Formats: sequence, C-alpha cells, structure tokens
Amino acid sequence: MAFQLKSIPMTDSGRDSLIIESLLWLLFVVVVGLRIYARYRGPGLGLDDLLSAVAAVNTDFGLVFTSGVGWDLDPTSDVYPDLVNNMSFIMQATFAFTLIYIWCLACLKLSQLALYLRVFTVQLQTVVCIVGAIVILWALMFNFLFIFMCDPIHQQWTVDRIGHCMDQILLLKCIITTNLVTDFVIVVIPMRCVWKLQMGKTEKYIVVACFGLGLGCCVISLARFIQIYTIDLIGNLTGTSLTTFMLCNIELMLAGLCTNIPMLRPFYLRCRAKYGSSSVTDSEQRSGQNLSWGVKPKVAQTSLVQWISLRDNDRNKDTETRDDNSSERNLTSEHGNAITER
Repeated sequence: MAFQLKSIPMTDSGRDSLIIESLLWLLFVVVVGLRIYARYRGPGLGLDDLLSAVAAVNTDFGLVFTSGVGWDLDPTSDVYPDLVNNMSFIMQATFAFTLIYIWCLACLKLSQLALYLRVFTVQLQTVVCIVGAIVILWALMFNFLFIFMCDPIHQQWTVDRIGHCMDQILLLKCIITTNLVTDFVIVVIPMRCVWKLQMGKTEKYIVVACFGLGLGCCVISLARFIQIYTIDLIGNLTGTSLTTFMLCNIELMLAGLCTNIPMLRPFYLRCRAKYGSSSVTDSEQRSGQNLSWGVKPKVAQTSLVQWISLRDNDRNKDTETRDDNSSERNLTSEHGNAITER
C-alpha cells in the first residue's frame, strides 16, 4: 500500500514557529539578493557572495509542522493514529534536514572566511585557509556520520526497530559543540587586525560590531545544546522536537543575516547621499555610488574600503584636527585587494 501523508492541524506553537521561520527566511533571501545586486553592480561577485547565495537556498521544512510536530505522541489523543502514520515522513524529513542544515552552515562559515581572505589577504591568509579546511572536514565528517549512523541506513526513518544505531543525541551534541566553537573562532579571527588599524575608536567599534554579529549564532547554539536534553527520540519525538526544529532554522537564518547585513552598506551610503546627510564624506559618497549603481571601482581600491568606506575625508586636511571620529591617515595600501596595517 502506498504511503499517504495525513494532514494534522498545527499546534499554536507550531504555527507561531512556522510564521517566525518563514519571515526570517524571506528576510534572509531579500538581504542576500540585495548583497548580490550591490556586488554585481559594483566591484563584482566573489566567492563569499556565491556561498551566501547557496546557503540561502535552504528549504524551510514547514511540512513537519503540518504533519504532526508539536503534538505529543499520546495514544489517547485524537490525532494519535495520524501521528503514527506520519512518523516515517517526519523521520525522513529530520534526516534530510540535518544533512542540508550542516552544509548550509558550512557555506555561511566559508562565506565569512572568504570575505576575510578578500579583505585581509596578507595578515590572515594562513589562518583563514586552515579554518576553512577544518570547516569543510567538519561538514564532510558529520554528513558521513549521519548518513551511516544506523545499520541499515533506512532504520533512521522507520518505526520498525531493526538493526542498530549510534547514539544520535550524542552525535547531535557533538555537532552543536563543534559548530559553536567554529563560529566563535570565525568571529574572533579578524579582531586583532581590525583593532590594529589606524582609525578612530568609533570606527573600530563599528567594524568590530559588524564582524562580531556572529556571536548571536553562538547564543543560539548554546540554547540548542540545552534543549537537546529534552528530546525523546523513541517515546515522543513529535512532542519534544518542535523547539529544536525552530532553533535550527532560526540559527541558519540568523547566521545568514549576520553574514550578509554588513555587506549592505552601499545602500546605506546611497540613502545618506540621496537625502543629503551632512555627515557623508566625499569618499563615502563615491563608495556608495560605485558599489551600488554600476560604477566599477579602480583596481587599487581595497575591498575593505569598498565595504565599510574607511577612507578619511580628504577635504580641508590642513584645518581639521585629529580625533576619534576623523583620522587623517589612509588605512589602506595598494596591495592587491587587501587591507594592510601601518
């Protein structure tokens, strides 16, 4: 008999989770689209842009919320027969989601590392390549472990207890822990280089904050690690996995936003220039126009300048005083597409 998925009314928490995740995913896609547009019309697409676009093609797996996730697997419940019927599908979706989740996270990590490599070519090339190799090995290893976690493999999505499986909860804990560690390392990597740049403290704080947005993903990982102890894979998978599904999706969307929002500065500069903000410098106006509206920057213009516009206002240099908000030194050199320390 062919399997037929039963539609089960969503719980209130399942509906709210689906709405939140869908809105975040839509925002993620819009932000990535704007980033691609700005980069395409400006200096051109890079590996970091393409990896972000790949990560945005993430399926929301909303079907798990309409197939029973959120309902307790209670034999006295009216929806119990439909839950039992849908268990195989839910387990298949969980299996597929885990594999896609790992690669989406890997793409976002590699996108951030590719940005560092483009911006800090000289200082961070070695460490970025090492961490990038670790991220790729991380994704390959955990994909392999999850695919072959059970013998036979289809034991992962069948309610028939045949064969044997590894400790899935332990494996999930290992993924969350290593994911948290790599996220933290990626956030920390550029901090020393940024702090040694010759710029005002206010500008340093802004750049550090942009690169440090990924700490939000570390917080989500900690929440997931705590939540993993509440999952009952055997007795009540549908009733105990909703929060985990929600946190996994939110982590992906938040990681995507953290990686891509700082790249929308050209639109911010364009808006400031359009509405005549008196604080916009000539270099910022040029950067915003170049990046967003099709004027290709000169080769000597560095990637960090293209992104955050850290060049100082060259007007009236002789009369301006040096303070935290207006450094008189150019932060960059014409060393390819990289920023270098002075």
